Amino acid sequence: MNALFVNWAYISSGKFPESLMLISITIMSFCLAYLSDHFAAKDERAQKIRERGVYVSYFWMLGILFFLLLIINPYLGVLNISAYHLLSLIGSLYISVVFLNMVYYARKY
Repeated sequence: MNALFVNWAYISSGKFPESLMLISITIMSFCLAYLSDHFAAKDERAQKIRERGVYVSYFWMLGILFFLLLIINPYLGVLNISAYHLLSLIGSLYISVVFLNMVYYARKY
């Protein structure tokens, strides 16, 4: 909840939100809390959830990177952010996508 308030203050003032990583780590911890029962048993189901979650996250990230390349194209000028903010955005999206995919496949299998 604190991360939402901190990020909202940045967004409402027109700045890039500085604590995106905090939100992604929060998502990761909630997902791991859900997945702890599934990963406690070291069976092939847990292994399949891990493998499928990471494998599908690769393709999600390719799509996200392609979308970011279209938006952050210097010739179009739609969005202009620094390299630090871009890497922070990509890292937080990757952490969130991997663990949310694992939750999806834990419910599916």
